[in-house]
Order: sequence, then C-alpha cells, then structure tokens
Amino acid sequence: MLLGEQTGTAAGHFSTISSSISAIIAHWRSYRHIHRITLVIFVLLTIFVLERFRSALASAFQTSTDPIAVPGGHQENHYEPYPDANQGAGGKHEGGSNKHEQMTPEQLLKLSQKNAGNSTLGFHAIKYINMKARYDREDAMALQAYMSGLKIEDSPAVEADMIDPVGMPPTHRPGRLRTGEKGCWRAHANIWSQMTRDRLPPILILESDAAWDIDIRAIMSRLNTHFLDFLNQINSTAVHDPSYQSPNNHNTHGPPSYSDANPIQPNPDDPWLSEHWDLFSLGQCFEYSQDREIKLVYEDESVPAGKEYWGKKMGKERVIRKSGGFTCTTAYAISHTGAAKLLLRSALDLDNPVDLLIRRMVMSRDLVAYSLFPPVIAQWEYIKGIGMTERGAQSDINGGKHSDTPENADMPGWKDVQETASIWQTKGHHHDVAFEKMALKEAWTEIMRTEPEKLGESLWNPQTGD
Repeated sequence: MLLGEQTGTAAGHFSTISSSISAIIAHWRSYRHIHRITLVIFVLLTIFVLERFRSALASAFQTSTDPIAVPGGHQENHYEPYPDANQGAGGKHEGGSNKHEQMTPEQLLKLSQKNAGNSTLGFHAIKYINMKARYDREDAMALQAYMSGLKIEDSPAVEADMIDPVGMPPTHRPGRLRTGEKGCWRAHANIWSQMTRDRLPPILILESDAAWDIDIRAIMSRLNTHFLDFLNQINSTAVHDPSYQSPNNHNTHGPPSYSDANPIQPNPDDPWLSEHWDLFSLGQCFEYSQDREIKLVYEDESVPAGKEYWGKKMGKERVIRKSGGFTCTTAYAISHTGAAKLLLRSALDLDNPVDLLIRRMVMSRDLVAYSLFPPVIAQWEYIKGIGMTERGAQSDINGGKHSDTPENADMPGWKDVQETASIWQTKGHHHDVAFEKMALKEAWTEIMRTEPEKLGESLWNPQTGD
C-alpha cells in the first residue's frame, strides 16, 4: 500500500515537470519572432563593438608571428618577421608600416631621419660588453647615456674563468690567441649567436670604453640622409640572406640588380637599410686604404675642421666609405646576415682576435661593410698621472689580477683634473677622432652647472688635512 502511494506521487511529479516544459515551449513559440529580433540586435551590437575597438584589441593581442613589412618594402606573409622589429630597447621607431603606404618620399625620409636619431640610434638595440669588475666603465657608460639620451643594454663579458679549451672552436694556429682575446671574441660571438638564432634586426655593439659626442643623436640623424644617398650612389643591392624563406636569398631568387628608375627608398622601420650591409662601423682605430675612393663626403658641423682623408685636408666634413678593413671593434652595427657570416667563419677556424678576424673578412669582401671618417665613436682612456695606469686600468685584454695604485706613486695629473674636472681623454691611437663636445669631458659642466675649477672645493686639501 505504501509502495503504491509512493509510485503515484512520483508519477504526479513527472506529470507536473512535463506540463511545465510544454508551457515553456508554447511560450517560446508564441514570442519566437521577438527572440529572433533580440538575437539579431545582440549580434549586430557585438560586431559594432568589435569593429569600433579593433585597433586597440589588435595591439593588445599582437604576437611576434604577425607579418611585418620586410626591409625593402616587400610584404611576405610566409616570411617569419623580426620579433619586435619596429621597436628597439627603448628606441621605438615612430610610424608603423601600415602608415608608410600613404606617406610621400619626403615624409618617409623625414621620419627615417628622426628614427635614426632615437634612443637606440635607429638600431634594434645598443649593447655594450663589460667585464664584471669594471664598475668604472659601467659608470662612465651611464653618464654618457644619461647626457646624450641613449638607451644602452649591458652584455656581460666572457671572463677568463669561463674559457675552457673544450668549448673553443678549432684553429690551425694553436696558441695564437691569449685567454683574454678568446673571451673578447666569445663576448661578441654571444651577441652574433643570439642575432642568428632569433634573426634579429641590426644591433649596435660597443666596447665598454666607448666614448662619443654629447650630440650623437643629432649627428646620426644628419648622417642618415647621406647614407641613403651613398647607397644609391654606389648602386647598392640587398646582400644575400640565406635565412629561411628570405626574399633576399640569391640562391633561390637570383641576385638583384639596381635600377635608376627605382632607387632605394627610406625605410623608417629600418633607418639604416640593413639589408644592404653586413657590418657598419661607427668607431674604429684604423682603416685600410682598400676601396677608399668608394665614398661620399658631406658637411657635418659636429666635425672640427682640419682632418686629413688620405692626404686631402678636410673642412667640417665627414666621409661615408666602403670599408677597406679596420682594426678595433669600438663600435659597429651588425645585421643578422653579418652575424651569421662571422659566427660561421669563427666556428670553422678561430685563428685571429675578433677585430682582425673581421678585418680579414672585410678585406676579402666576404663581409659587405661600410665605415665613417672621422668615426662617430672612439675609445676613452684615463689621463696620465692619476694612478690608473699603475692599476692596469687602460686595457682589459691582458686579463689577470691587478694591483692598487702605490701610496708613493707620482701623480702630477691631478693638477690637470682640478683645472678641467675631467679624468678622461680619447685613446692616443685613435688619431682620426674628432669630437666637438666629448660627452665625458663635458660631464662636469653639464651635470653640475659650474665651472671646472669648482671641483677643487670638494677635493681633500693636503695643506689643511680636510
């Protein structure tokens, strides 16, 4: 009896649920035209909102696999782009590739000049190589960047204790390179390796003792226009780029040819037109005579008059030239094609220090390289007679432990420091250097806003012992 009552109750519940569902369906059918209209309105509103904020959403969710304008103006969706190609380390290029199509050549040139004078001088990044113990060079680099408005990244040096013969490339000249020279090469090669692996846009590499004019951004901006003219003057074409699916792979697409009817155009996303070169030296100790007549001379107010270019006296002028091979890697920009070539050459036979390796590849024309005279960047050293030579602070290439300045050291240079408020000068073997306003020499007056003699008031006075 109880079981039957429970069964009847369950059947009643089921009947109630069934009736409710039927009522809902009947209600929906009676108002289905209203629901359809509501659904259509919702879809249209969604489309409107997405379209209205499409640009903001695209920038928020953009990934590095989005296609970009390949240097030279070709759009290739299958061609893997540079990661962050339109932005250096704090030196974002203004304007985007999608805007360039509507710009006139004059507007493109103006924007390219502006980007060439940004905080990374138009390159993807500026990296400087420094030993971990050289806090003095780190501070000098910081002061220069601060005054001239540059964004510079630290790239760690390779110390002597990190060098193991098992990790070095083969060489047909065993014993030729000292440990310090091997570490110097590897520090550069670490950057080349990253560029090759990630196919990065051009990077400017600095030695830790690099020095420059305080107005370097304006200097580079002026240079940019003339560099474009130089490339057109010599009928430059894109260098061979064997990276995966590159439109500049000469093996696949054949070598390009220059056309006067279609000259090289400015590219604000790549102001220095890096598809046309492997290496661009902004600071070297010495340049060889090979190809010295492949050049363009232009007026530059930042260059003191009186320099000689292979026997010819110059005014306030600078020369852009095809490099004949140079020594010192004080400051050079390198493209990913140049990085791959140097990485391959040194992997096959590490038979020379890094600057001589580069020099030989330029002289053999395995590297397409350009340089400047006088250089835009040079090396600094401490002035004599302040105790830094005794410490071995003028060069790191020899490595080893260093001793402090002896208490009885002869240091007449401190008299000059009190008069100039500077302890820095360009290295003696940089004969071609011509700075109008060397940033480090201008540091005291720029930062303190007082005359150099004011420094003496804060120095220890041996007469009073204060």
